[in-house]
Amino acid sequence: MTPDDLPRSPTGRVPQWVVDEAANRRVPAWAPAPSTPPPGARPRRPLGQRILTVVSLALLGWVVVTGPLPALLRSADLPWLDGVVAGRVPAPAPDVVALADDMHLTGHGRDLLYRAQPELLDAASFAGRCDRADTTAAEGGAVGCYVGPRGADLRHADGAIVVYRPADARLHGFVVTTAAHELLHAAWDDLAAAERTEVTPLLEAVVAGLDPDDPLHEQLTGSVGPYPESRPTEVFAYVGTQVWRPGGLGPRVEELYARYVADREALVAVHTGFRGMLDAVSAEVTAAQGALDARGLTQVLDQKRYDADVAALASYRAALEQQETQIAAMAPRERDRLLLSWTWRDGTVLPSSPAEQTLARARELLARDEVELAARAETLAATAAEIAAEETRVAALRADADALWAQLDPAG
Repeated sequence: MTPDDLPRSPTGRVPQWVVDEAANRRVPAWAPAPSTPPPGARPRRPLGQRILTVVSLALLGWVVVTGPLPALLRSADLPWLDGVVAGRVPAPAPDVVALADDMHLTGHGRDLLYRAQPELLDAASFAGRCDRADTTAAEGGAVGCYVGPRGADLRHADGAIVVYRPADARLHGFVVTTAAHELLHAAWDDLAAAERTEVTPLLEAVVAGLDPDDPLHEQLTGSVGPYPESRPTEVFAYVGTQVWRPGGLGPRVEELYARYVADREALVAVHTGFRGMLDAVSAEVTAAQGALDARGLTQVLDQKRYDADVAALASYRAALEQQETQIAAMAPRERDRLLLSWTWRDGTVLPSSPAEQTLARARELLARDEVELAARAETLAATAAEIAAEETRVAALRADADALWAQLDPAG
């Protein structure tokens, strides 16, 4: 890996001019890119030259085993020998093999991935591995990076890929998309210069045709940052992992992707799948919170009506008791001649009748309302307990969603 003090591209790559300066080969900032292919480019050779080289290697097979040739071949730019020369493709770890399966890579794509010896790291191990000087904490950091080949360094003569792997298994699709994104940076270096020139405007047309609200635009802008020379490789990586249309994006575009990805529709489906999972988690929290809020509002209104009815019944009870006290104090003959009518709190009319009869009927209505209010109190208490339990459940859903989203940022 290149020293951390070198400015990196948005994906963790070091621009060529930085490498040149670090090697004391000063290139003016305004100068065009060198005419020779960058370290990651692997120009394709004529078929005749390939055959001659293979024949020569066959004749010198004993040198491959006993002489210094293996190191030379491992550092040489011979992609068509991938998997032929011992040690060219390092033995991948099982989790990297599984990752390649989930990325739907071709054989060449797998070789490219395995040669980059991807590291799948937790948040603690990933910290600082893909930092970029131009990115602030508020903007968030990288979740993966690809460092292009360094021919002089046999340890990374084929580039290197570093990927952040969250602990939550539900985010496996996020890891697959990130790894595929970085692998496509390596694939971009693997393309011939003429192919990169040819496909760049085709990919830009795809990006221009996306919905303006598509998050890819913001992602692309953040990844390119102040390094416009990185835009073509970023477009290649983002479109390759996140954009699919029925029938593909055009024969030439899909032809180039097909060198590395056997089923690009399935790869993009991994991205849309984990994004859909995140959306579903958020939607569940939103729906649960909305239902809880609505139920809570209903509970508040029911409680207010209950409190008002309790207060009203208390006033009727007080009036009834006062009337009973006054009538009890009257002389018997006067009490017997007294007629009394009343309109109860619910609109029930007690017609003019002997006072004791009217008061007895009012007592019945009072007892009825007290039973009804007692039942409402029990219902309100039960509902309040249910709402409290639902609040706990929704809080747990929200905490889980927050934790899930937080894991998308290794610095979080």
